[in-house]
Amino acid sequence: MTKCILDKIVESKKMPVLFIGSGLSRRYLYNFPDWESLLQLSFQQVNSDPYYYGQYVEKFNRDNLSDFEKNVRLASVIENDFNAAFYARKVQIKIGNPKNPAWVKQGISPYKMFLVSFFKKLNVNRDPALQEEIEKFRLLKNKISAVITTNYDCFLEEEVFKNDYQVFCHQNELFSSDSYNIAEIYKIHGSITDAKSIIITERDYDNFNASRKLIIAKMLTLFAESPIIFMGYSFTDENIQHIIEDFLGCLTARELKDISNHFIFISYKKGEMRLKENKRTLFTANKVEIPITEIETDNFSLVYDKLNKIVPGIAASRIRATRKIVKKIVDESVASEAAESIIVGLDDLENIDTSSKPLAIAIGYRDDILNKIGYGVVSVETILEDILFDNKKLNADNMCFERFRAIPYTHLIPVFKYVSACSTPIAEGSKLADYIERRNSVEKIIPKTQIKQLNAFPQVNTLDELHSAMDIQPTADRKASVLLKNISNFTIPEIRQECKTIFEMFSGSKITSTAFKRCVMYIDFMENYAKKS
Repeated sequence: MTKCILDKIVESKKMPVLFIGSGLSRRYLYNFPDWESLLQLSFQQVNSDPYYYGQYVEKFNRDNLSDFEKNVRLASVIENDFNAAFYARKVQIKIGNPKNPAWVKQGISPYKMFLVSFFKKLNVNRDPALQEEIEKFRLLKNKISAVITTNYDCFLEEEVFKNDYQVFCHQNELFSSDSYNIAEIYKIHGSITDAKSIIITERDYDNFNASRKLIIAKMLTLFAESPIIFMGYSFTDENIQHIIEDFLGCLTARELKDISNHFIFISYKKGEMRLKENKRTLFTANKVEIPITEIETDNFSLVYDKLNKIVPGIAASRIRATRKIVKKIVDESVASEAAESIIVGLDDLENIDTSSKPLAIAIGYRDDILNKIGYGVVSVETILEDILFDNKKLNADNMCFERFRAIPYTHLIPVFKYVSACSTPIAEGSKLADYIERRNSVEKIIPKTQIKQLNAFPQVNTLDELHSAMDIQPTADRKASVLLKNISNFTIPEIRQECKTIFEMFSGSKITSTAFKRCVMYIDFMENYAKKS
């Protein structure tokens, strides 16, 4: 059987870069417009007469403009008319104070704020088949190296790569000190999270083109290690054509020779349920030839299934975290006698505090380093995760006699999993024995003073009620507080699943919520102390 180009990428074990266009958002977001529909809808906000819109289209057609040039000109006309109508109070934008919104004082274009409002209202299509595709798309977070997109909407960062990828929406951020070329989304045409960043008018594109070399440089950096897969694009997009032309102009003859194996277009073809592969040569408006591999399909599940077979040595988010810490160490030149060593597991990278002390790196197998340096460096977040997911394989004896040797009684840390598995009895009078005595009942884990602080949160009895009450809470602490107040109404597996959800939702940030810690301590106590007692 002939291998698909995606199979070859899997065999190479190289994580590809995704270059994503509006076609993908149009596939997954309900009523997502194409560019022309968006412009027509925008015109209607100012003047619903179709002849008003038509006069500009007819004029630009007479001027023999390309579709791209025509749409950019139309966007410029719309912005002028829309902004004039807004300041004349003929149209309203429901963002901020309707009479005197703060964003007006910041010099933000009302038309771009209208776009922000419009795209924020678009919802994910709940069609079961598309939902299955999105689930498979989410699994790619550890199979690809980065994402470049021209989309304004937040589908990628909110629905697919949530909490896992750093987002950049300004060109000048592409080579900022916070960019590590891995697990990142580059929104090169701006984002609705910052209306000023949106690129849609002639002036916007002129400014964009003046600094387009930054995008080319970023693509070259990424391409050195990864193939590029285009999804959701029609190659009639002249702006993308120009970017690709400039990019190809920077490659060597040797790199160009094999470019079709590294330049892959996933094209939508209605009703095509296979992956129909073709070698093609595309011609830009400037008659530049671009050899590509094209896969035509209406079955994106197959694309995701193929790419999900990639098995990288380390997840993209962990690579980024590693680069971040190593860069900080190098930048601060800590190769001195004052440097302190730390042991950092790959799962703990996001939780390392690099602000308060100089750091040095220890490289080796985790168990070997832990045995040499000690378990005293194991973080609270690591322990919480181990209780919930049972994934850290921490030695119980070392945890009890090193990590918990001097544990303060005021700390909130689950210990019973390790105490119950310890091969040696805990010595009476030790700090750990004292801690156990102070945490050996539900009433001691959730004291009356804590219960009083939970009065403001609702009482619930079913999982549906619990989810409804937790969903409206904005922070990990408030979500956990709802769970903690009602914790006796649910089974341990149910409580664990809710805690897992909170942990994953807020992964990458240090868990400081006392309510969350008490929930995990409750699980630990009920499973490893109360049951065995």
